[in-house]
Amino acid sequence: MYDQNEYQLKYQNLTFEDKLRKYRMEYIVDYLKTIKSDKILEIGCGNDAIFLCYDNFEVMDIVEPGDHFYEFTKNKIGNDQRISIHNCFIEEAKLALKNEYDVIVIGGFLHEIDNPEEVLSVIKKIAKPETIVITYVPNANSFHRLLALESGLIKSNYEFSENDIFFGRRNVFNLESIGSLFLNSGFIIIKKDTYFIKPFTHEQMNALMGLSFFTEEILAGFFKMTKYMPDMGCEIFLAATIMD
Repeated sequence: MYDQNEYQLKYQNLTFEDKLRKYRMEYIVDYLKTIKSDKILEIGCGNDAIFLCYDNFEVMDIVEPGDHFYEFTKNKIGNDQRISIHNCFIEEAKLALKNEYDVIVIGGFLHEIDNPEEVLSVIKKIAKPETIVITYVPNANSFHRLLALESGLIKSNYEFSENDIFFGRRNVFNLESIGSLFLNSGFIIIKKDTYFIKPFTHEQMNALMGLSFFTEEILAGFFKMTKYMPDMGCEIFLAATIMD
């Protein structure tokens, strides 16, 4: 059983995670620009809420159960009257825009909980038929996991890493299994792919960044490399709508 405050502080201190967040948000924002996104619900924003890098919306509700992330995000919201934030779990939130959202963003936590099906069940009650639900999770078939497997460092690319264990992660998804989760929960998948080729572990990436071996140009190149290895990005992006 991990301590929530320790979890949040350690998450913020992951150096390479800062870079990955940047490209994760870039990918999500690029997608939001292609769809209607006037009314947004974000669940589990962590410390990188969508509004910090995307401003083309009319109303945004945020649900964040972590006290540290909630306070951080609330301070960032400031006086922006378009945004409201709720310090609770999604099933406890009193949402004024229920059944009106254009987009629902499920932060990268479906792999960290025992009951992702229950979360998706709640989402179905909040979404309208046109609502686009998007999420992102780590990829079991990430280049760095497959490299570790072929190097004999791990016995399976579904093994939990040290970070996985610390953060209490419950699942390691691939493109097929995250798709099955949504399909079996009553969703229609409209987009599913991966982004950012990460060749090594977070710790190894940190070390190479510290040596100035991985420059910003190289990191930007890793972000673009999934055009050549579309299934091997370190994170999976999925967008879906509810079945009629």
